[in-house]
Amino acid sequence: MLNLNKKDIKLEIIQNLTWPDVFEIWRKNEAYDGSHWHAHYQSHGFKTWEDWRMSYVKPFGLEDLNWQLFSVINPLTAVPLFHGGPFRSWVEKFYEGQEFPSFTDLAQNPQVQSHQGIISFMKNFPKQTILTGVILKGEIIILEGMHRCAALALANRNGIKIETEIKIALAKHNRDSIPVVGIQINP
Repeated sequence: MLNLNKKDIKLEIIQNLTWPDVFEIWRKNEAYDGSHWHAHYQSHGFKTWEDWRMSYVKPFGLEDLNWQLFSVINPLTAVPLFHGGPFRSWVEKFYEGQEFPSFTDLAQNPQVQSHQGIISFMKNFPKQTILTGVILKGEIIILEGMHRCAALALANRNGIKIETEIKIALAKHNRDSIPVVGIQINP
């Protein structure tokens, strides 16, 4: 089964997924008309969303994993127990030397607490959403949905109730680690 280290995380399986299914979920979360991600990836020299995200997918080795879709039971308390993914901007801005901090830990960081994108999500959280992650060494590492997870952890820290239905596309990773990816912000 999943063999998660944190027994407080309860997941209920919904269905098996293919990698193209998972990539399409990711696309729907980021590549919609008017998304701020368009300007972001183009400013870093990528012509398409797919080109940009494949620069993450390949180093993570996501295409060959066995994917499943789960419902997250009690997301306001479970999601803060997930861990942040290896994204260079998050590592440099928020991780304070930790490899994969939990979102509970990240919610203690004043820069996370004042981040406008995270605050915006906390104030206007979607009624339903799907995250993407991998299980690495018994921990859920988020690969898509970092701001939403941080918003839920911050809401939980601040005693703010958010009603939402969270699903997660999840695969057990066969590696011991995954590399940090993304544009270096402090060369």
